Amino acid sequence: MNMRQLLGGIVVCALAVALVGGCGSGPKLAQVTGKVTVDGAPVPRLQIMFEPQDKSQPSSVGFTDADGTYKLRCSSGDDGAALGQHIVRVTTIEMDDPSAVPLTIPEKYNTGSQLNYEVKAGDNTIDLQLSRR
Repeated sequence: MNMRQLLGGIVVCALAVALVGGCGSGPKLAQVTGKVTVDGAPVPRLQIMFEPQDKSQPSSVGFTDADGTYKLRCSSGDDGAALGQHIVRVTTIEMDDPSAVPLTIPEKYNTGSQLNYEVKAGDNTIDLQLSRR
């Protein structure tokens, strides 16, 4: 084998690795953002967890800001959530202000969640409109 063939083989292998394995072997993720409202009002300081029904996939979590907006981050550290069906759980975050009135999230949105959403390829906007009833 001459030097030209050797270099050509190296270039082909490098391109194959870049095209096939360049994005890592982790789960397929998609961006997920949204807004959480409770009884029509946006709510800050909530934790939003997406748990894939396919247990081999990682969970994702996000936190609402002052206007109730969240963005998910996968447990692998990458932005987004695994593709597929998810159970969604919403919980409150402990407050540093003891004078603040804590918000109670009904069980049907957290431990006994009835919220199910599908994360599809591309950008997903999943707004959660909750009720305290």
